[in-house]
Amino acid sequence: MPRPARRAAAKAVAPKRPDGRTLRARPRVPGAPARSGPRRQAILDAGALLMQQRGFVGTTVEDVTDQLDLTKAAFYYYVENKEELLFQISTQTLALADASIAAIERSAETPDRKLGLMIDSFVRLVAERPAFFTVYFQEKGHLDAEHLKTVIRVERKIAGALERVLREGTAAGAFRAADPAVAAFGILGMCFWVYKWFRPGGRADVAAVSLTFQTLALRGVAAAS
Repeated sequence: MPRPARRAAAKAVAPKRPDGRTLRARPRVPGAPARSGPRRQAILDAGALLMQQRGFVGTTVEDVTDQLDLTKAAFYYYVENKEELLFQISTQTLALADASIAAIERSAETPDRKLGLMIDSFVRLVAERPAFFTVYFQEKGHLDAEHLKTVIRVERKIAGALERVLREGTAAGAFRAADPAVAAFGILGMCFWVYKWFRPGGRADVAAVSLTFQTLALRGVAAAS
């Protein structure tokens, strides 16, 4: 196509923002960090909700843009493709847990108090963001190899922090001698499974669930008196 014709064609299909103004999507630089802002968060929220309902395979970019009344150009300004949308949902999910758990581990609290706070943090995060955690746990198999490696590294970092607290408690004589890795994964499994069954307004609120889990875990690891 001659250059003038290409320019005319590009002008004819210039995407519009919801307010009617033309949106010029800037190309993403490979390896550049994800763009931030309320619109990006709205895309992640809508994507997580749709994937929770329909799964990764059953959700399209068009579904997300239709949900938000966005053009595809607006979507691609923040997210490169559907797989990267899943990756951003996954990394945001894990980043929240990682930041909370790291802060608790660095605190001056006793090991048993740290363990209780970690369990409370896990339970509340999962209960308050069910769509994100559902999508992460059920759909992460659709991530590409590099993205999957990235999220697994963060998973291991979170498990490692919990494991170190268990080791700390054992060394202090507060916790019984047990394989800390096995105990850590058992506690994580209990907490993260909340996304499967917890419903706001159900028979137990999030505080009650957290307290029950803390009691079970702390009694389970407590050293014999």
